[in-house]
Amino acid sequence: MGFSDQLRNENKRIWDAILGHPFVLELGAGTLPLEKFTYYVKQDYLYLIDFARCIGLAASKAEDVEDMRSWAEMMGGCLKYETEMLESLSRALGVPPGEISRTPKAPTNEAYTNHILKVAYEGSMGENVAALLPCMWTYMDVGDALAEIGGYKGHPIYEEWCEAYTTPEYIDLVEIYRSLVDRSAEKAGITVKERMRRHFRLSMRYEYMFWEMAHSMEGWLIS
Repeated sequence: MGFSDQLRNENKRIWDAILGHPFVLELGAGTLPLEKFTYYVKQDYLYLIDFARCIGLAASKAEDVEDMRSWAEMMGGCLKYETEMLESLSRALGVPPGEISRTPKAPTNEAYTNHILKVAYEGSMGENVAALLPCMWTYMDVGDALAEIGGYKGHPIYEEWCEAYTTPEYIDLVEIYRSLVDRSAEKAGITVKERMRRHFRLSMRYEYMFWEMAHSMEGWLIS
């Protein structure tokens, strides 16, 4: 069993809670209110910009060419695959091009991106990818869960998003993240592996909170 499998098993309760979250279930059924999905798209776009910054920082710490190539693929997947999809969905939702980048981050989004950026700046490459993996990996399973529900099929907006995370290209990208975590753990000492474990778990908690944030359309309590 690889280190990434260990991390998943240790966080099974959070993992299952994500797959059963009302936002995910309503999206899969095609019943999620469109304003909640629009809120989510804006926040996720802002999150992905910082996610891409973390990838760039990790690439600068790569120890060999193989790892650098992996990070380059991951950067391309984030900036081209996911952000371009969200830009397309934003246009379909009637969100003007400049509005999405001017949207303030919600509190949970601010906390989550601060977490991954801090790890990227201060931690090792292995710590960085351990903090990023929950986002990529849980979305693959969310895609499978949505496909089982299938109520989104034919929805003019939701179908594109729901099916994006079950493609072979996306699955291959997740495997790159997992491979990097496993290879990094093999080289790491006990202290670094424990930090990887903590970063992964905190990101898992934020992943659940991100869905809750979108479902409740979270805002700042005071401005």
